[in-house]
Amino acid sequence: MNRRMFLRNSGIAGAGALFLSHFTPKNLFGIGSKSKTDIAVINGKNYFKNTLKAVKMLGGMNTFVPDSTKVGLLINSDFEIPGTYTHPDVAIAVAKMCFDAGASEVITLQNVKPEYWQRSSHAEKYTEMIDSLGNIAYNQFPCEFDEAHFIKAEVPGISLKSGEVIKAFFDVDVLINLPIAKHHASTLYTGALKNTMGVCTRKTNVGFHLDSGVRNDPVYLAQCIADLNLLRIADLTVVDATEVLVSNGPSGPGDIEKPMKIVAGKDIVAVDAYCTSLLGFENGDVLTIKKAHEMGIGNMNYRELQISEV
Repeated sequence: MNRRMFLRNSGIAGAGALFLSHFTPKNLFGIGSKSKTDIAVINGKNYFKNTLKAVKMLGGMNTFVPDSTKVGLLINSDFEIPGTYTHPDVAIAVAKMCFDAGASEVITLQNVKPEYWQRSSHAEKYTEMIDSLGNIAYNQFPCEFDEAHFIKAEVPGISLKSGEVIKAFFDVDVLINLPIAKHHASTLYTGALKNTMGVCTRKTNVGFHLDSGVRNDPVYLAQCIADLNLLRIADLTVVDATEVLVSNGPSGPGDIEKPMKIVAGKDIVAVDAYCTSLLGFENGDVLTIKKAHEMGIGNMNYRELQISEV
């Protein structure tokens, strides 16, 4: 972990940024509020434009991506059935905003296959941009440790004390988490917090499920996921909650529901907690979110925050 990242992450708890909306949305707790927006929710079928709007409501991508910085995108892309992966329109919109903000480099922290981008109607228009993305091709599940690409990181967690993590996770200046909100058989819900497992080797991730001595111990698994996020908290989380798998997750096939929402925010725990409500869970049902809240990673009581929805 470099000095700049350490200083930034050390100050997360005490330095909450105020993100003023660029327009006056319909607020969940009042019409026409001009106060700050913590969680932006955009409804509708145009996933690309709605992603642009969501980040704009948080103050714009310049709020998160300073000029000439290196950005890492963690995209849940490695599934086949619609409703199990983050729609590429969302990822393309985020990448575009990063470059527009002046990012010197944008990379995907997991291998993203070419066919993933081709699922987007915007792929042809943004072919040059997509081709310019750095792609961590060696990080594809099941990925094994090698000293060229991974480090053995100490984790200041409760259950997780160390993990094999890709070096690029620490090398990027800005981390943007791009999960889909969907069901998971072991954790009930997989969103942004669990998506962080994508930076680890197979050995580390398998340990989440087995190292307690009980296979898929839900308490141990949830604690390990929360612990992992202590290594680095995403600077921005943008969740695809448009067409989502609500049973037989994470790979399906299963039942699909269509909340048709793009949800964005800085507080990864609050964003995940909000998205679980779209899948019918009560706050506290998902242990991963509860553990992360208890550790101070974020606030699962999202109703205490300013939610702006259009």
